[in-house]
Amino acid sequence: MALPRTVPQDTSETSHQVNNILRNLRGEHFRHSRNAQHIPASLPTPSHANNIPTLPISLIYPSEEGRRNVTAPSGHRSTRPVRVAGPDPPRSWTTFSSPKIREADLADINSPAWREHALDLAFSLGNASVRPPDTSASLRSLRTGEFPTLALLSLHVIRMECSGYELAEIRSYIPPHLRRVLMRHSAINGPLSQIELNAICGEEGHADGELVVVGPHATLRSDHFRRIHSSRESVPKECTAEEYTWDSLATQGSEPSVLFSLALLSTPVTFALSNLPPTITCLALINIPNKLVSLQRLPLYCPLVSLLDLSYNSWLIPASGEELLQDYPWTKLRHLKVLGLRGCRVTSTLLSQVNRGRWDDVEVIH
Repeated sequence: MALPRTVPQDTSETSHQVNNILRNLRGEHFRHSRNAQHIPASLPTPSHANNIPTLPISLIYPSEEGRRNVTAPSGHRSTRPVRVAGPDPPRSWTTFSSPKIREADLADINSPAWREHALDLAFSLGNASVRPPDTSASLRSLRTGEFPTLALLSLHVIRMECSGYELAEIRSYIPPHLRRVLMRHSAINGPLSQIELNAICGEEGHADGELVVVGPHATLRSDHFRRIHSSRESVPKECTAEEYTWDSLATQGSEPSVLFSLALLSTPVTFALSNLPPTITCLALINIPNKLVSLQRLPLYCPLVSLLDLSYNSWLIPASGEELLQDYPWTKLRHLKVLGLRGCRVTSTLLSQVNRGRWDDVEVIH
């Protein structure tokens, strides 16, 4: 008797049927185990996912507005700053908010907030006259509650504990770049007196190429820059080949340095602009009470100025001040890149006068 001929089945259909049988058996086993454990049929929704933060974004990367809205459990607002280690957060996690200064702080010209705002342009990181190491970002640390640097803490202790005469005694032990940081920090938080300013600057008349004078606590003498010039000429001395070496401690710091940056805030100009050193590249004349008659001759005295700040000068607000700005020989300041006219009326005519004959426009901040 002949055996029935079997038709071969497709192997793909056989494997598909086996997978269905295994899936059904696993499902029945899972449901049987849940019924034995008296677990409800519907699974609860997971309380968190792995691809989202486990804490509110405002607590991980707080902004200024979010920090003010967060209150402590006891009911009072927490003033402790929140700092997070690690790289910057993704852009989708943060809300962009620019820091704003309260109008009440800007109304008082004697407040640290106003001085910081007024000197912000002269102390900016992009200032060409500021040479490394630059620590201007940490100047506001002690006042805003941020963690200050060790150098700034040490300078703050020196500033609080030493008088003007004591500063003159220890001046030689403070490096020039740290004396510049001390002068900047004091200009914002506690302006130096005339004695303290002279102690920090010494015979050079500046600290690491920078001089910041904040009135009415201190003013520059009318012969300040003439004394700098005379002292610079008297510094070089005859040195033998044995005494003068590149690593000699006796010759370190003996080379005369020049003045690159000058900032005057709320103090009268008691000297003639013709006495200014021609090496100045940053000049800030902010809230000067007396009108500068010879301001139009500034390009002849300081032709290398790249940053000029004339903000908050009351004598530039009336019509005569606007005419002075429009008739100013801006084309002679060939290296000018940044012009500060905060608190002044800036018109389109003035902008065209400033940028006339230039390849690159001057950044006018008003």
